[in-house]
Amino acid sequence: MKSPCENFLKNRLKSVRPAIVFITLLLSPVAASAQIEITLKNSFIEKFKNRVTVDATFTVDKAHAHPNPAKKDADLHIAGRAPEIGLPIVAEIMNARDEDFAVDRIHEVEGTNQTVKMSGAWRLWCEHGGESQQVQGATLTKFTTTNPEHVFEIHPITKLDGKSVVDSLKPITGFKAKDAEDAFTSYENKRSEIIRNGRKKTTTIVTSMGGFNYVEFKIELTDEPFPVQDGTLVFAKVLDLDDEILVQKRRMIFVKDSEPDKAVRQLHKGAVMHVLGVPRIDLALVSFRTAHAKTKPGILTWNLPYEMLIVGVYEE
Repeated sequence: MKSPCENFLKNRLKSVRPAIVFITLLLSPVAASAQIEITLKNSFIEKFKNRVTVDATFTVDKAHAHPNPAKKDADLHIAGRAPEIGLPIVAEIMNARDEDFAVDRIHEVEGTNQTVKMSGAWRLWCEHGGESQQVQGATLTKFTTTNPEHVFEIHPITKLDGKSVVDSLKPITGFKAKDAEDAFTSYENKRSEIIRNGRKKTTTIVTSMGGFNYVEFKIELTDEPFPVQDGTLVFAKVLDLDDEILVQKRRMIFVKDSEPDKAVRQLHKGAVMHVLGVPRIDLALVSFRTAHAKTKPGILTWNLPYEMLIVGVYEE
């Protein structure tokens, strides 16, 4: 149903062709911005919608020679491919300057077509998607850059060839995280459209580029933490650093046995945490919206469903 404002504008300007074009763009879910189409297998969505991490047989095509400087984000970026995912991937080691084994192991296999066993938080987000169509299962060739057009990341890596690097999930010393109000204003207003491709058994998410990779904020738990196979889920309010509410309810994701996970498991409804987080598309909401599209008109063009992956906890 159109809002009164939308109906007024359409009726007022319907006789003026340029205005009609303007209104069409204004009302479009992903208007006036570079579109990115992500097509995922429904089986993948259902498998990972309540999972925190993914396990991958990862071919390292190209990696940074050295971790980024702290002022940039201190990550090591690794471009590659994995049959379990079937999309261009960039994997990232957080606080990589402290993870010599993982950095050395990546460089040992880089460009050799050897694979490593890699686990980490899966992350769908259009920070580096370009103006592209990303189709899960499409043929991929070897990447020659550490930053190919991609929407899928393993970020952060938590285990490499059996050795845990989950201790890397902590605040980044020397790095200035993004402002909470700026970041969540962007997240909350990101347009999208979800398209169910019935016969193909896939779902396409149409959206646009999104930034604000690492953001510092507070959360106030609105429910009790809920353990899952590979971590913890909890719904929470989002607060800025002055305790002003930015978002009333959003799902927060914690990697099993990380410091943030250990901290949240000790808390209860109403508790507040000071955290570092990154956004990712919420596949549980993607699944919910497609399942209820017939009974909830317009649900497939609501703003982009997202959740926050918590990758650091600050000591107060």
